[in-house]
Amino acid sequence: MTLSHSDIIQEKVASPTSLESVSLYEDTQNKESCRLAFLVHSLELCNHFGSVWDLLPAGSFDVLLHGLDETVAREALSPWRCGIRSTGDVLGSGDQYSFLVSNHPVDVSDSPLIKRLAKYNVRFMYAAGKSGWNLSSWNALYDVIMCFGPYHALAFSSSTGATVLQMGYPRFDRYFNESADRAKLLARYGCDAFRKTVVWLPTWMELSSVGWFDEEISALTSSYNVVVKLHPLMSEQESERVDNLRKFHFNCLITDASDNLPLYQLADYMLFDYGGPPMAAIYADKNLMLLDVPGAETDSLTGSESPDVQIRQVFGSVSHDGFCIAQQLADAAVWNIQAASRRELRRIYFAPYYGFSANVAAAALMRLETLIEIDH
Repeated sequence: MTLSHSDIIQEKVASPTSLESVSLYEDTQNKESCRLAFLVHSLELCNHFGSVWDLLPAGSFDVLLHGLDETVAREALSPWRCGIRSTGDVLGSGDQYSFLVSNHPVDVSDSPLIKRLAKYNVRFMYAAGKSGWNLSSWNALYDVIMCFGPYHALAFSSSTGATVLQMGYPRFDRYFNESADRAKLLARYGCDAFRKTVVWLPTWMELSSVGWFDEEISALTSSYNVVVKLHPLMSEQESERVDNLRKFHFNCLITDASDNLPLYQLADYMLFDYGGPPMAAIYADKNLMLLDVPGAETDSLTGSESPDVQIRQVFGSVSHDGFCIAQQLADAAVWNIQAASRRELRRIYFAPYYGFSANVAAAALMRLETLIEIDH
């Protein structure tokens, strides 16, 4: 599906709703129809949902763990006053929630997991790239889709019957609302305060730039701080690839599911391949460089129309055999030109709720009965 920039810009942007006017979850114990749960199959999702959980009334939602170590997960969820259950417990008890929030269905069999867990399902979009995956037919399982902005709102409205709401990017609210302590960040990631910092955030599997650019990016440490954070599933499922990367030198190599946001605060320049992180850099207005991986345009997870592929036509990209990353990093003209393009693309891909996206999302979740137009 090809969307023109003019079509996207003219698409109506949903307006935020005041949290103070919403009382749906008052006395939730007596309102079976208002039961809300979040499906968490990776602790990385705490980074996406956390800012919204902060705004929901204490005790108003449950977190359903799927395939996770419960002890570890409970520790990660300790900042929030929420119920915690396993999906096995819910299914075994024959219970069913009224509303379930998930980032994707996890299971798309003839009896999808999310349909067994809840009567109504809400998709909370978590990455703006990889359209081959993000715009898949399984979106038809959702009653509400909460997406980042105009581009995806038009895509989902055109291909599903779901109620589509633009929420901006809740995960990044703190980026706009907090003043980063750069000295602490530099110390945290083992960086030199007198050097600029390059952050590399590769994806995993076939689309990952790991293995293609390791030596070239490691060589940047002669002039820059270089911090690398891997996709959390790479550490779990591609250990050999991670071990090979450890042979190279970086100021810091992060392999866990910790939040990426501090790295966006720290970075002077950011390196990406595919998926959500390069799109997030557009949202955060960061200097970014795109790394090409052979075959990416025809990969089933992306496709030539995927935003993380399309933006290469605007920003350009770097091939693995060009060895030109250092040269481009040092070229001030590259970054001066890129700044205007980033701002234009930000209008296309993201609703302008900078710093209050979580408010928009939380308000929507607290009036799902209205959004779904449930008959009583």
